[in-house]
Amino acid sequence: MVFLILVWSLNYIVAKIGLRELPALALGSFRLVTAGIVSLPVLLRAREGQEAKVQVEISQQAPKRLHALWTITYLGFFGVVLNQGCFTVGLEYTSVSHSSLIIGCAPILILVFSWALGLEAITRRKAIGMALAFAGAAAIGAEQAVSVGAGDLGGDVLTLLAGIGLALYTVLGKRAITEYGAVRVSLLSNVAGAVLALPVALWQIHALAQAGRLSAISLETWGAVIYLGVLGSAVSYVLYFWALRYMTPARLGAVSYLQPIGAILLGLVFLGEAITRRVAVGGLLILAGVYAIETHPGDPEPEEELA
Repeated sequence: MVFLILVWSLNYIVAKIGLRELPALALGSFRLVTAGIVSLPVLLRAREGQEAKVQVEISQQAPKRLHALWTITYLGFFGVVLNQGCFTVGLEYTSVSHSSLIIGCAPILILVFSWALGLEAITRRKAIGMALAFAGAAAIGAEQAVSVGAGDLGGDVLTLLAGIGLALYTVLGKRAITEYGAVRVSLLSNVAGAVLALPVALWQIHALAQAGRLSAISLETWGAVIYLGVLGSAVSYVLYFWALRYMTPARLGAVSYLQPIGAILLGLVFLGEAITRRVAVGGLLILAGVYAIETHPGDPEPEEELA
């Protein structure tokens, strides 16, 4: 989880670097296609263990094959296209502070969706933890907004869609991994997302080539694409789904609140940025909220359920 927080915290910075030379649609689609390209050989070379044998048995019947294909397709759409694509494109039209704050709504949505599907209960401790963590993220976002400015409504809406995509991907994926396996589902979702994004990527390559900009793209920008596709998508989502096997969706989603803290620490170490009082208080609120959620004594707790 520490690795995931580090990668996700850098996503904001790396995406902004990529957007200096690439249009938002190009960067977003290139990221998704890269994730699929990286995931495909790993998926094909995976040894047939017990999990793979179960997959072969399931896929022998046509209705179950269609069900598996439908599951992978909507997970690829919600988790890869909607979440990662809208997040990357949204950064073109909104500020990092707005984006990080809106993405902070995702854990709350995860908890609500999990409750709606009967995966976990909304308890008093979880509700308080979510409120504390969101208040901390809001404090940090407000502090950053003072220095970097605000974004526009279109970018905020795209980022909100990214948060909804992450919430649906997490909750629906929790059920899918029990049937198909965590690593396999994650890799297949990346491949499905790449297939859905491929027409946009080809269109953007053609447009860049016609404008004479394709050959002028720097190694730094291509490095940003590779980072977002490999670490920010393929690797991190495999680890995310692997962790989902052992955690409830809400507890795993709550960890994403640590991203602003990771970004602050990276800014302190590499950029020498000062930590203000508001940011420090916001960070403490986030830690307190995540602690309340992650140290939940049991799930569910009928006597404390709020819904």
